[in-house]
Order: sequence, then structure tokens, then C-alpha cells
Amino acid sequence: MGLFFNRKNELNIYKGEQVSERNQAIYRSDSITKAIEVQKKAYDEMNEKYSEMENQLKKQRRIQSDRWRTASIRFDEIVDNQSQHHQFEQDAIDALERLDRQNIELQNVLNQKKKANEDLVSQINLLNQANSEIAERLDKFDADQVLLLQKMDEQIEKQHQFSLSLEEQKTTQLTMVDKLEQQEGLIDKMMRQMDFLKSVLFERSHFIAEKIDKSYQLTTTYISSLKGKSKQSHSD
Repeated sequence: MGLFFNRKNELNIYKGEQVSERNQAIYRSDSITKAIEVQKKAYDEMNEKYSEMENQLKKQRRIQSDRWRTASIRFDEIVDNQSQHHQFEQDAIDALERLDRQNIELQNVLNQKKKANEDLVSQINLLNQANSEIAERLDKFDADQVLLLQKMDEQIEKQHQFSLSLEEQKTTQLTMVDKLEQQEGLIDKMMRQMDFLKSVLFERSHFIAEKIDKSYQLTTTYISSLKGKSKQSHSD
């Protein structure tokens, strides 16, 4: 209901004086606005709620400032509002500190996971290098086999050429036997090299598998521990 002014009698009754500036006794700057602005990208939802509450508080202050001369319990309301505002600030600061701690814990987990991934990549690179070395040796083995076959073909051709003469054939056979013995020694040597390469590949593969399993177990254990801490923090 509005007020009726009798302009024939008192013109200034019920009229309040113009307030030239903000009441400094109740005005104070928000001490965490800057902190919330810095964290606004990570805490958009909390910043939005805080801004809404801040706007409501500012609106309430303007209404109270316009009516402070007509209210008899103005001082008690101001004290109550300030107490609520201080409590809100403390709650907001506590929430920010909890979020910072959780952010630090999450960053530590990410760093450890990154380190584990780097170790895994390093082990995979070592395995690739070992596979490359084995592939090179296998290529060399194939080349030696081709060379051996070529020599055997040449030897057969020589044997055919000297088949007309028995003496020459005997000489050729003796030469062929000697070369075959050498070739058998070469084949035995290649087979030993292949066995060695197989054992090296097996050992490295087993070592890398153990490393991968340990890294996975470490990451799983730490993430489970972090989840437990996060649940405990929310319950607090």
C-alpha cells in the first residue's frame, strides 16, 4: 500500500532524505570474488551459484538502504546479514580448499599415469628395436641360405662337367665333400644363432610383460586409493 501525502499541511512528512552514497558501516568488498574469478573455469557451477547469491544480497542491501529510516529493527537485521555473509565466505573458502586438494591429488595421479605410460612406451620401443635386430639377422640368414643354394648349384654343375672323367669326378667329389662339410658347419652355426635369437626374444618379451603387469597393478592400486580418499572427503 502506498503513502498519501497531504500537500496542504506537511509536505515533508514521511519523506526520507536522499542518501548520497553507500552506507560504509555495512558495505564491504567481497574478499573471495577474485579467488572465484581465478577458479571460474574449473568451478563454473559454484561461481554461478555464488554470483546469484551475491546479486540477491546486493538487491537486499539496496532495499534495506532505502528503508533504513523507517525500520526500527534495522541494526539487528544488518548484524544478522553480516553474520550470514561471513559464514557463507567461510563455507566458500572451505569448499575451494577441498577442491584444490582434490585437484592436486588428481594431478599427482595423472603425473604418475603419464610416467607409467612413458615407461611402457620405452619398453615397447626396446621390444621394437629387438624385433628389428632379429629381422635384420633373419634377413642375413635368408641371404646366406640363398648364397648357399647358389654354391650348391654351382657345385652340382661342376660335378656334371667333370662326370666324363672318373679321376676328375673323384677329385670333384672330394672337393664337393669338403665344401659340403664346410656348408654343414655354416648351417650348424646359423642354427645356433637362431636358437640364441629365440632365447633373447623370449627373455625380453617376458621382461616387458612383467613390467606392463607391474605398471598396471600400480596404476589400479593408486586410483582405487584415490577413489577411497575422494569418497571420504565427500562424506566429511
